[in-house]
Amino acid sequence: MTEVLEDPEEVADVLHGTELEGLPVEEGLGDTLVITGLDSGRLLPAWQIARAALGRTGRWPVLTRIDEQWQDVDAEQASSDMDGVDPWMIYRWAGFNSRIPPEEAHLWLPDFLDFPDPSLERSLAAVERSTWERLLADPVALDQAQRRADHLVGTGRWFTPPGGAQLVLLPTPVQWLAPAWLDYHGATAKAALPDLGDDPGRRALAAAIREWEREWGAELVASWGTMLQFVTTRRPALGEPAWQLALQHLAVGGSLESPPWELALALTRSDAWFLHDRP
Repeated sequence: MTEVLEDPEEVADVLHGTELEGLPVEEGLGDTLVITGLDSGRLLPAWQIARAALGRTGRWPVLTRIDEQWQDVDAEQASSDMDGVDPWMIYRWAGFNSRIPPEEAHLWLPDFLDFPDPSLERSLAAVERSTWERLLADPVALDQAQRRADHLVGTGRWFTPPGGAQLVLLPTPVQWLAPAWLDYHGATAKAALPDLGDDPGRRALAAAIREWEREWGAELVASWGTMLQFVTTRRPALGEPAWQLALQHLAVGGSLESPPWELALALTRSDAWFLHDRP
């Protein structure tokens, strides 16, 4: 296990010669260290520098708002609290429970596909799955759908807080423990589910990040309270892997407004993720 540097001055020394040289490194809640004074136009490069230094600092970096609050826990407590949950027992896309009246089914289809049988009442999940399968079987429609998904590819939707950002250096190199400290609404809103122990939402988010890291090389870059941002090193294949990952994003990012077929297509082409869940 990488040694976790405790002294802010030692961390500052590690960052010597980078864009972060000279910025204040101060102690924060829960044994964290906080770097302020970041250039709002270069937040991702700032994170990349701190990420590249992980092997020397032992601290996973996460961008947050200047006024962001987080939990006062230590690494040992976080490691104990965040383990042992199946995230998809707690997170589930709302579309699985939504019914669509027959006369409204066409409203959920892209305009380049024919309407389904209007006499059938369906769940939103069934309509979206049917759309996905039809797209995969129709190269012309798939090409149109790919263009429709272009706006979801890359970092174009990423958020930059108007009041500025800071880098929180967690007292652990293990990124999936981050929900023990950070407050993401999609996790904290699930803090009182029965029979699932304390803070099941935080534990489920930790498990989801752990799974995404293993499957897709996903790395948490930023936590803005209602938004999460990741970079990845692997993309899902067009087909079932992309579809299932899109449903996971919609489950954790309950305020994403894209249909799953559109999100799935974008995920096959993007190395950046954006999740959103607001009150």
